[in-house]
Amino acid sequence: MIINLYKVSIFFVLFISTLISKSQISNGLRVGVGVGESIYWGSQMDNKISFNTYDKSEANLGLNIQFYKALDSKNEIGIRYLNTELWSFKTNDMQAMNAKINEFAVIYQRSLNGNSDMYSNRLNFTHNLVLGLSLISFKSRAYSINPATKVFTVFSSVGNGNEPTTSGLIKPNSQLALGGVFGYNFGFRLSNSFSIYLENTFTLSASNYIHGNLASKSKITNNGYTYSALTLYINLNPNGKRLGCPKF
Repeated sequence: MIINLYKVSIFFVLFISTLISKSQISNGLRVGVGVGESIYWGSQMDNKISFNTYDKSEANLGLNIQFYKALDSKNEIGIRYLNTELWSFKTNDMQAMNAKINEFAVIYQRSLNGNSDMYSNRLNFTHNLVLGLSLISFKSRAYSINPATKVFTVFSSVGNGNEPTTSGLIKPNSQLALGGVFGYNFGFRLSNSFSIYLENTFTLSASNYIHGNLASKSKITNNGYTYSALTLYINLNPNGKRLGCPKF
């Protein structure tokens, strides 16, 4: 399902790109699609990252679509859509959490070398501080696990309907939460039309139920996830008029 959703999203990006590439709005605008890995960080994890626990990994596929508009040589504003999944195991692998995430974020990027457009004859790269505010739609489950039989039993559930749980704790509807996005990335110009970015962000969720464990009573925000990705960007108007400092 995640792949089908991504195909639809790519089609939408290409369609919108075709429309706006013929107008002035495309000046300084780049659009990208990328792939990476997400890792949960929070109260429902232990002190290690596993890649094969009961045939599941704590590093999971994440797919993104992003748009950015260069304001000048140092500043960009844009949006990011991220579709990913989280797994985490703890208590000697006798407990687990799983969350399915759709994140929509407004992102601000500040180039630390004054080259957000990457069109300088001096520099073919940029590195950026990333700050953002996101809206996270999620559904999740907390499991208890029998290590001998490797059977997962749903302890509590969020966003998965009225499924039975051993604790009786259920929130049947998908949940929304605000998130803060912090990060750092490197971008490299491949040509006038293409660039590739190595992106690293951390999203801190305002919800303590992103892990699905409704028995948790913590009132302190302590759940989030990192996302590390390679994203390929297309400059929608490489020959268009550039504003201020030359644009990518």
